This record gives sequence, structure tokens and C-alpha cells, in this order.
Amino acid sequence: MSASNLLIVLVIFISLFGMSNAQLNSTFYANSCPNISGIVRGVIQEALRSDPRIGASLIRLHFHDCFVDGCDGSLLLDNSSSIRTEKDAGPNIASVRGFDVVDNIKTAAENACRGVVSCADILAIAAEASVFGGRSWNVLLGRRDSRTANFAGANTFLPSATEGLTNITAKFAALNLSVTDLVALSGAHTFGRAQCFTFINRLYNFRGTGNPDPTLNSSYLATLRQICPQNGNGSIVTNLDLTTPDTFDSNYFTNLQSNQGLLQSDQELFSTNGSLTVPIGCDGSLLLDNSNSIQSEKNAGPNVNSTRGFNVVDTIKTTLENACPGVVSCADILAIAAEASVSLAGGPSWNVLLGRRDSTTANQAGANTLIPSPFEGLTNITAKFSAVGLNTNDLVALSGAHTFGRAQCRTFSNRLFNFSGTGNPDQTLASSYLATLRQTCPQNGSGSTLANLDLTTPNNFDNNYFSNLQNNQGLLQSDQELFSTTGAATIVIVNNFVNNQTAFFQSFAQSMINMGNISPLTGSSGEIRSDCKKVNGS
Repeated sequence: MSASNLLIVLVIFISLFGMSNAQLNSTFYANSCPNISGIVRGVIQEALRSDPRIGASLIRLHFHDCFVDGCDGSLLLDNSSSIRTEKDAGPNIASVRGFDVVDNIKTAAENACRGVVSCADILAIAAEASVFGGRSWNVLLGRRDSRTANFAGANTFLPSATEGLTNITAKFAALNLSVTDLVALSGAHTFGRAQCFTFINRLYNFRGTGNPDPTLNSSYLATLRQICPQNGNGSIVTNLDLTTPDTFDSNYFTNLQSNQGLLQSDQELFSTNGSLTVPIGCDGSLLLDNSNSIQSEKNAGPNVNSTRGFNVVDTIKTTLENACPGVVSCADILAIAAEASVSLAGGPSWNVLLGRRDSTTANQAGANTLIPSPFEGLTNITAKFSAVGLNTNDLVALSGAHTFGRAQCRTFSNRLFNFSGTGNPDQTLASSYLATLRQTCPQNGSGSTLANLDLTTPNNFDNNYFSNLQNNQGLLQSDQELFSTTGAATIVIVNNFVNNQTAFFQSFAQSMINMGNISPLTGSSGEIRSDCKKVNGS
């Protein structure tokens, strides 16, 4: 094995180790099922006779399993009366395969040592066995299988082939995986195949431009267009590594240097200038309107019909430009306005850190992916906060901003009539509060009708929001789950804030500072916009 191949396999081993490790050990089955590794390898070798893709497919199964609530075999569960399978989630459907081979391994394992080896461990062993030509590693074992699946989590947490580097890096960071882990694990695309629909946008209409992805090598583009003609069959497969498609080596990375990465998510590892060039952080990108080069974040799902007040920001900017033109950024205006709004409503004040500059582009895809939604569960939202360096205390404290303001019926009406497709209301809603909300938001009524986020003191910044949660009177699912999720670390924090408004105010102020420090543009980065709605010179 060459030195470069050895290095990449070593790094991938460390990354897979990090994804899977949690009080596990490599000798877990030494007494109970000592030949499990041989059993797994035997089934895979038999499968390889008719399916050279199976190795890459088994690695992908392990990856897609681990990325959603951990390495627990949840991806393998089929639909049932109580389970919505992760197999049907967007990043998995028409992508993950090899379930029949896993079933064959499980059958062989059950024949040898019944009820001993978990499906989650089978995936881990199979991933290591599938790295043909690569270096082996000691697979840590002892996982148990999940009894449920997380379809929503699979749609949220799994990276997609069409995502940019910023989004994918954030998804890895949410699982405590580093940039090195990201690059190393992406190297598993050194073998295997992908269907045309996962990259066809790069060939003809990249990001709605009507042109191909400019980072694609022109000769490689011509080759791919022959394989995947416009309006052709999206299920046609082509090699992820155009040079050695069935060998585990480092040629994948050489391909990236030659602009011959098949997927957008692959090529961006090499072609993204600098580090993370797509905006993420407190940079005023939300304020930009649509233009020829910008897809406004205002139109992203979590923002449309939700964010407002842009006219007030424009008025502030006009006033500042008259007083000190070209000095104060739109990003800093948002930070100052947030503190002033809380303080004027009776909440805490804090020293706002300033000096941000404005982004020259927007990230609508990131807004759709990274911003928590009112329909998400606590696990998903916690991961999204973690991805930007905010902890559980920050999550609860910042959620407390819902102590004033309004929400549209569309953001919570599912809780009133058909929660999670059950045909019944959310059981965590107090019955009297449910009746009140049904009057405000009748079934099939206007989704734009407003209701108070805090039913007791809707215009004051206080700690009543948390008392509402204790009484099962949180308006949004994302609010109530802070208190109603059994065993959640957030419950203790909610109780503390109910009993001590000063503690809430102090935590909120610090969490606002923490949030304001998320990846600001400073120095010569970005610009100071003269109009918050558009970049300078446009």
C-alpha cells in the first residue's frame, strides 16, 4: 500500500472510531460469538460475486445509521404501525441499499449465536470488512439496537449530495466530528456509484443559473452529460471515482484536485475558496433581497411568514447613514436592536459587542437546513444549537424570547387537531388551553391568524413563558418539548428560570452575547452596506 493510501485509511479509521465509540470494546463477542467477524466477511464475499458495489453500499449504511441518533441500527427498521422508516427519508431513498446483505448476515449470525449480535454492530463490522485493499482496524463493539426510528432526523441531520460545505460542516460539528473527519469520511466515495439525479443539476442548471457547475472539469462534464442526458433517466448510475471505482485508495482526492469530483458535496471540499465561504453567522445576510446573484434567506421555510420588521431596520439604517455614512453595519444594527427591544419590554440589558461587517451574499439553503422550526423535536433543535457552538442552557434561555411576540396558526395548528399524523391533538397541551387555541385557530381556518406566544403577559419580557411550559401551555411544539420531553436536561433549567427570573435574565443576556459571536465577519471581510437590502454597487 502506498504511503498516501495508508494515511487516508488511518484517518478514516479514526473518524469511524469517533462516530461509533461509546463505552465499546473490540472483544465484546469474544466469548458469546467469537466468529462473528468471519461470518460477516463470508456473507460479504459471497455478495461481491454478483455485486461489486456492495462494499461501498455497506459503508454508506453504517454512515447513514450513525448520523441519526447514533449508531443504533434504526436505519434498518421497516415501516410499521408505530414506526416511520428512515429508509424513506430524502437522503436515504434511492440512495441506501444492501439491506438484503445485512439480512443475510443477521440470519447467519442468529444461526451461530442467537440473540447475541446486534444489527448496529453488524453494520459496524460490515463497514470495516468492506474497505477492500484498505487497512483494517479493530471494530469497537457492544451496541444495542434502537426500538424506533427517526424519519424527521434523517431528513434533517444527514448531509445531502447537493449541499454546500458550510451546511455539511455544521452537520458534522453537531456530532462532534471535525473537518478532518468530514474530509476523511468523504473519502469513502473512492469506490461505489451514484445515480444521475444526485448530480444532474451540476451538469445543466447549477443553482438555477441555467449553466453547469463552473468547478466541473470540461472534459469530465462532457463525459457525464453522455451518461446522464438532460431529461434522461435519473436512476442511471455512474462511478463516484472515475479512475479506480472498485478500489479503496486515495484517487478520490486526486480527482478533486482535477475538478473531477462527482457530487457537489465532494468537489466543494477542494473548490471552496478559503475555508467556509458561504455565510453562516451574524452577518446581516437575512436582510438581503433577491437579486440575480442572491436567493434571499427571507424566502427560506423557517423565515417566510415568520420574520418581519425589515422596514424598521431600513429606517434605522437610513437614520444612521444620515448621521455617520458607511460606518455602522447592518449586522450590528440587528445586534443593537435586539438588546434595545428586550430592555424596552422590561427585560435585561447587556453590553452589545460590536464591529461586525455585512455579508455580500446569502445562504437560503442554509437557512432551510440550520434554523430550528416550530415543528421540530428537542433532539433536532439541540443538535442545531450545538452545531453553532451553543449549549443546552443557551437553547432554553434563548427560547425564552418567546415570552413576548406572536405566532401564526400555521406554526402550531397541527398540535390542535392532527399531531404527528395521529388524528388527535398533542397530548402535552393543557385541555383548557387547547380549547382556547381551537377557537383562535379553527380547523381549516386561516393559517395567518395570530396568537400570543405567552398567553399571560404577551407584551412583557419576563419569565412567565417558563411557567406556561410547566402548565402545558407552551404554544409551539419546540417550546413545550423543553419541559415535556421525559428525562431532558432542559427541564431543570426551565424549573430554575420559573423560580428565579434574575437567573433567566442573566442567562438570556449571556446567551445573546454568545449567539452574537457566531462567526461574525470582521476586519476586511465583507462590507458595510449602505442599504441593508442589497450589497453595495448592485
